[in-house]
Parts: sequence; structure tokens; C-alpha cells
Amino acid sequence: MLQREKIILSDHDNNDTDQPAHRDARLSINRETPALVWFYGLWVGLATLSGWLGHSSITIAASVFLLSGIVCTNVFFMAFSRMDGHHPLTVRMLAFYQAILGIAWTTAYFFFSDGAGALVLGMYMTVLMFAVFHLSTKRLLMLTGAAIASHALMILIKTLSTPTIVSPVDDGIGFLVLIAVSAWIYVYARKLHDLRIELQYRNEELQNVVERITRIAEEDHLTKSFNRRRIMEMLAREKAGSDRSGESFSILLFDLDHFKTVNDRFGHLVGDQILTDFAARVKKELRGMDTVKTTEHSRTFGRYGGEEFLAILPSTDADGAEYCAERIRAIIAGHEFRDRYNITVSVGVAEYKLGETVPQLLSRADEALYQAKRDGRNRVRCSRPPQLRDTGTHPTLRILK
Repeated sequence: MLQREKIILSDHDNNDTDQPAHRDARLSINRETPALVWFYGLWVGLATLSGWLGHSSITIAASVFLLSGIVCTNVFFMAFSRMDGHHPLTVRMLAFYQAILGIAWTTAYFFFSDGAGALVLGMYMTVLMFAVFHLSTKRLLMLTGAAIASHALMILIKTLSTPTIVSPVDDGIGFLVLIAVSAWIYVYARKLHDLRIELQYRNEELQNVVERITRIAEEDHLTKSFNRRRIMEMLAREKAGSDRSGESFSILLFDLDHFKTVNDRFGHLVGDQILTDFAARVKKELRGMDTVKTTEHSRTFGRYGGEEFLAILPSTDADGAEYCAERIRAIIAGHEFRDRYNITVSVGVAEYKLGETVPQLLSRADEALYQAKRDGRNRVRCSRPPQLRDTGTHPTLRILK
């Protein structure tokens, strides 16, 4: 648990390149900026009311100075928070500097005013509570120390400069209250930080579970390639993308030759092992293939049914797909599975043509595969269709054994 916390803390404090988190934090700061404006407006209003009632006093010059400074800093932060900053520390440092200036203006008000101790304590507390939700506990501790030190320094300066006006007892009690409440805020922040760590850990666990469930739903449990449902979804997606871009793609339909004989002779366990090894070998070859035109989209491979497999080659014409299929066919024919079993594969190739349906494309690949079987197996055959016409009917696919 300690190690997990260290890892998450390290990520929280140092991994500032996390763009989604960066954007979320930026949006949070943008939402909090009006809250800071209300904070200053509220306390300026309370300070004005306190002065009007005679509870506290401040000179007009000091009031103008404080109000001008507060307005300028708020305008600056509001403008800066809406900038699309590129530095990853921008958002966190913005919140930190806002809190620092809040403490600075509160301390300045305490220095220029008389009898405003209670108001000053409330201002400090508001700034620290803002920091709780935006900064790490380390920076919050720094802010708390800055607030306590600033308040103590102002009490000392005012006591030495105007000893007859300052009430040491009242200011001392107020200082102790500031320490006590600041300590409580820090403890609260630590609890909140621990909850964030736990929530992050739970979210990671949930994400891992979702990913595992997704893989289970998409994978063929035996060969660890895509299952038929997923491969058909990706084929439909590839067709839609091709219809939009006008760029064609090709498919390869594989069928292991005489696989029923393998199961009958060596048993289904050996047959399953061969299927698994075949899928792994083809996936490896597809990933490393450099004879097919380079594309930003990855090649897709899945189990179509039984001993049949389907590969989707984006941005690949019939010639490139046929070359790819022939290379895989030769590799499989020359490979000894489990160091003792030799198998061959027949491959049907078809390039997608605009206006064609997915069943029509699969039917052409199936016809090419059937032709490879008729020509003696361990062959690659490619379907090169004439001009397509939409007949409104879906062809029936042949299931080869």
C-alpha cells in the first residue's frame, strides 16, 4: 500500500505532461476564477461595512492602493487563465500564485487597517480552503506557513510601531486561532489527498477491469486474435472509411488445408495448439510486413470460423495483398509447428471496390479461396472483379472444410 501510494504521489506531483488531466485542471481553474472574484468582492464589502460601523478603520490612500492592486491582479489572472498555455505547470502554478497573492493582499490589509483582526482571519481561511482543492499538500503547507509567518510579522511590526493602538491580547488570540484552524485545514487536506489517491487507484482498477472485459468480448479465446464479431465490425468500419476517402483496402481469407485430418489423426488438443501457433505467426508477420504500402492504420487479423481466418490490410491494393498472402503462405508451408507438425494454408485475396457491400467482398474472397483449394491447396488466388452492379441481394458464402 505504501509503495502504491508513492507511485501515485509521484505521478500526481511530477507527471505534468498528462494532457487530459491538464485540460481538466485548466477548466477547473477557469470555473474557480469567478469564485476568486466573489471572494475579493465579499471581503472588500465586509471590510467596508466594518469600517462604516466603526469596528475597523483604514485610510483612503491605503484603500485605493489595495483596491487598485486587487483589481489589477484579478484582471491579470482572469486573462491568463483563458490563455491556451503550453507549459504543463501553467495551471497548477496559476492556482498557487493566486493563493500567494490572496495571502499577500490579506496581510497588506491587516497592516494598513486597525481593528480588523477577525476579518483578516476569515480572509486567510478562505484562501487556504481554496488551496485545499487545487494544490498538493506540500504547497498547501507552504501557504499555511506563509500565512502564519506573515500574520506574526505584521503583529510584531504593528506592536513595535504603534504600541498604544495595538491590543496584544486580541492579536495574540487571533494568531493562535489562525494556527489552530490552519492546522485543521492541513489535516483535512491530508485526508482529502488520501481519498484522491484511493479514488485514483480504484479508477485504475476499474479501467483495467473494463479493458479485460473488452478484450474478452473482442478476442477469440483460443487463438487470442479478434473473434468473428469484432473482425466483422472492423471490416465494416474499414469499408466506411474507404467510402469516405476513396482509398481501397484488401482482405485475406485463410483456410488451413486438410485440418480435419489433423484433428482426426493427432487429436483436437494438437489441432488447437496448431491453430494458436498459426494465428500468432500470421499476426507477427502482418505486423512486420514491409512489402505492403505503409499506412497509419494497423492491419487486423481475426478468426473467421473454425480453421478460417480473416486479415484486413488497409490502404493495400490487390497486388500488395497478393504479395503479402504469398509470403505468409510460404512461411507457413516452411514452418514446423510444435517441432513436428507441417501444415499448409490456402488464401483467397480480394481488393475492395467502391460500391461493393461487405458480403460481396467476402464472397469474392471466398471464391478465390475455393479456387485455391481446387487448384491443389497451398495456393494463393486473387479475385479481380469486373464493374460492380448493386443487385440488391446478398450472396451465400461457401463454408470450406
